[in-house]
Amino acid sequence: MPESVPNIQASGDTVEPDGRPRWSWKGSLLVFVAAMAALVPTAGDFGVTWDEPAYRYSQVVSAQWWRQWAEVRSWDDVKAQLDPDALLYYWPYARFGINFHPPLAGQASLAARGVFGYWMKDFPSRRMGSILEFAAAIAIGCHFLARRYGPATGLAMAGAFLLMPRVYGQAHLLDTDIPGMFLWAATALAFWNGLREPGGRGWRVLVGVLLGLAFLEKMAAVGVLLPLMAWLVATRLPLAFTRRAGRAAWIDAAATLVPMLLPLGLAFVEIQLLQRRLPPPSQADLYFQMGTRPEAALPGAILAVPAVVWGLRRLLARWRPASRIWGVDRPGLETFAAILAFAPLVGWLGNPAWWRETMIRMTHYYTLSNDRQGALPDILILYAGQAYKYSLPWHNGWVLLAITVPPMILLAALVGVAWGMHRVRTDRLPLYFLVHMATLPAVRMLHTPAHDGVRLLMPSFFFLACFAGWGAVWIGAAVARRVRWGEALTIAAVLAPALVALVRIHPYELSYYNAFVGGSPGAWRRGYELTYWYDAFTPGVIADMNRLLPPDAEVDHLNPWTESSMHVFHDQQALGHLRADIRLGRRGADRFPHVVLLTQDSKATPFTRLLFAMKPWYASEPSQLDGLRVATVAEPTAVARAWALNLLADGPATTRADEPRAPAWIRDSLPILKRFWGEGLQLAPPLTINRAVFDWARTDPEGLKAAARRLAARESAEAEPAAVRLRGLMVPVVDGRADAVRQNLLEQLLKVRPEALDEAVSILVDRPDAVASVLTRYGYTDPAAVGGFLDRDLPDGRP
Repeated sequence: MPESVPNIQASGDTVEPDGRPRWSWKGSLLVFVAAMAALVPTAGDFGVTWDEPAYRYSQVVSAQWWRQWAEVRSWDDVKAQLDPDALLYYWPYARFGINFHPPLAGQASLAARGVFGYWMKDFPSRRMGSILEFAAAIAIGCHFLARRYGPATGLAMAGAFLLMPRVYGQAHLLDTDIPGMFLWAATALAFWNGLREPGGRGWRVLVGVLLGLAFLEKMAAVGVLLPLMAWLVATRLPLAFTRRAGRAAWIDAAATLVPMLLPLGLAFVEIQLLQRRLPPPSQADLYFQMGTRPEAALPGAILAVPAVVWGLRRLLARWRPASRIWGVDRPGLETFAAILAFAPLVGWLGNPAWWRETMIRMTHYYTLSNDRQGALPDILILYAGQAYKYSLPWHNGWVLLAITVPPMILLAALVGVAWGMHRVRTDRLPLYFLVHMATLPAVRMLHTPAHDGVRLLMPSFFFLACFAGWGAVWIGAAVARRVRWGEALTIAAVLAPALVALVRIHPYELSYYNAFVGGSPGAWRRGYELTYWYDAFTPGVIADMNRLLPPDAEVDHLNPWTESSMHVFHDQQALGHLRADIRLGRRGADRFPHVVLLTQDSKATPFTRLLFAMKPWYASEPSQLDGLRVATVAEPTAVARAWALNLLADGPATTRADEPRAPAWIRDSLPILKRFWGEGLQLAPPLTINRAVFDWARTDPEGLKAAARRLAARESAEAEPAAVRLRGLMVPVVDGRADAVRQNLLEQLLKVRPEALDEAVSILVDRPDAVASVLTRYGYTDPAAVGGFLDRDLPDGRP
């Protein structure tokens, strides 16, 4: 159905009797200030998260480039600054390595560091970039709705968005997700204004600029194009086939869009050709020290050609204002043209590393983003008790939204959706917002990344908050007919429980689950991840580590899935937050270290599962999470016991066949839909136990204990059949050779703490069911669920 320009009542705008809006930017500025007041004081309450050290590193290096401009004294100095290798070195963004995102979010945080670093610590000052963008998103959303539907709707939206624990927590981190959400929201609002408001050309230009900035922020933020293009096709394209459009509109479209699309198409073809000549991103050396630097056929300046076409088109409109071709305002066409004109230009100029060797470096980034699963390591994800790689079942986006939004806000949003669909013939804005809100959960139904809880769904939360505002006010209007102050009381009833939940869970907002799934304890029991990003190692936990760890203590993860997260502690130590004498990383095989363990269920290994079930030397069990343990420090004795028990009890690796479940015609004709039957998902390997050892523990416990003592004492172990048998069960022979990895692990155990083998056998003999339960659950197991700590009868080393 073609759109028409709405009148004020149809569009939902509210005005004063004299025609002035009831809401101004002054009110929105107050909302922004209030949001900042709620956010800034807690900037330092969260632990340093997994990605923050990498983002900080990129900022520190690029800051050197900015500072060097103050020392430029000649043209040679300028050329040195703009040397291709210099730009690549000082802008470590958008390539395989420490930071594969473009620089926009990092540079915003770097600017925040420059402004707030004088009175805030390092990470909190850098986090101010995200805080400012979150507060700005709240303010623009409030302003947009308040001007159209009244202050109550805007304020209810602002409160709902601010008080969502997951979003509030994410906004306190040095990341790319909150900036991406802000750009998505701003682009969506500018797009609507550009299509609907008289004289909306500035908004249309802004859409193109914002999309370029989204490209500079992260590739996922460019996903806002999906709902924008869908809306243009559904509401504006039909106009092109009406008499009102006529031949003039087609001439304008062809004369404007073809010269824009042609250079962009050539650039895309060039990228495809370069892809075949460049090595995979993980093997690429963009300095080309060991190989020939490929030549690109096109310069980066080709990305500026559409902007030149835009300028010429505007000159034609000024020259021939009465022309039916050039002088007519066509918002849909002009919006699309603005996207083509400004997004590539802004995306190119916004990353200095792309100023030189543009096509080669953009090809690298395109390949890295387009083939993410092949280019980057697989990320394990825990969902409903099952571990997956890369992607999740089709319903994950909808389910995760349903269990991570405060219930009253979620219910108000559902009411808002019903209200919006009821009036869709007179007001299409709710339908437009629904398309945006549903885009990412719908995309997650396909084979797309789905790691780290809901942080990749941040834009959906913005639009969900808008629906909560509409729903709360609609319910409030009905209540107000019977109760004085009914509207205000209804909004308070929607927001107050969320405020209580937010205050109660702080600073563990990223572990929030709502009452529909039993809160955080219920979600954890049902197999959802308790925590995932090291925010649980709060400043208080770091202070406890400083106080309790012995001098020169060695600290490690002993987990191949979390090796890179040691940067979290390296940065803490470099900034003086973690004691300087603490040695990060295991220094030798002659001793066991203290092990730090985040309750990141998706990264659990057989060893860490067993270690979690041992008595912790230090445990962070915040009341905010009803005493669930989110962070652990294990001392060497427990580490040795878990090490030995892992050798004894963990079973051999097995594979899982992807059995066909979808109908044959689906597999043959529409294979993309196989996911709706559970096909095509990459499940983690099945968890197994060493049944031979378990059977031995059950049928001949004393014989197993004797074999362990003999092997630990190394007293003629090779001549003792039981000891030989036990060694063979712990170190299986594969293809005629003993498993080298497990052989090495056993030798380390027998060298450093052989008595741990005897202790592990005692645990297995006394609690075989508990050990099996721990090892066959993908996530970590609450010791209380298996009768207590596995080593509860053994001496501990807690402080």
